[in-house]
Amino acid sequence: MAETAFTAAEAAFVLREPVRQVKKALDAGPVQAKLVHKAGGAVRAVEWTDLVYLYAVRTLREELTPKARHAFYRALRNAPVEAAGEIRFGHLSIAIGEFTAELETRTHELAALAEDVEFRADGDPILKESGVEVHRIAALLGGGMTPEEIREDYPSLTLAAISTAKAYAEAHPKPGRPYPGVSVKRALRGAGLEALDAVLDDE
Repeated sequence: MAETAFTAAEAAFVLREPVRQVKKALDAGPVQAKLVHKAGGAVRAVEWTDLVYLYAVRTLREELTPKARHAFYRALRNAPVEAAGEIRFGHLSIAIGEFTAELETRTHELAALAEDVEFRADGDPILKESGVEVHRIAALLGGGMTPEEIREDYPSLTLAAISTAKAYAEAHPKPGRPYPGVSVKRALRGAGLEALDAVLDDE
């Protein structure tokens, strides 16, 4: 794979781990993260080789000592990962073919999310077809609303679109102020303003 920079959130999506765990791993080393510029400012990012390392050591965490992990990382950085089926260091060797194959699949899934998203003039990502903000839907899910409840307030959304919004927002967190965790319609209902809610439905 051509060298691509993965932010901690993108790496977390690919590794199927919480972002905080990925950031902890970057703090602990030996991964050499670099700074890349995103909409919200500079963030740490890792390369494909680093991603392979992080995935491998999580799978082999019981087999590798801290010293062996550092040696493995150095060997991995010096090897043509795309062509290497095995990484040798010291008296050990690790077959990485299955690791890289699985990561290829997962990074393709990450890239596929972008196919259902486009951007407004202000840079905010929205779901194609519906035009609803990706991070707004993710915030509603985070606020406790179910996909079915979200569809009641946004009938143009499919369950698949809601799932895409959640995954995309996790891999690409919103910089700045977050969206509220409750929809306007649901807030109005909670305030007993059902008549105004009906007006919104007619618009």
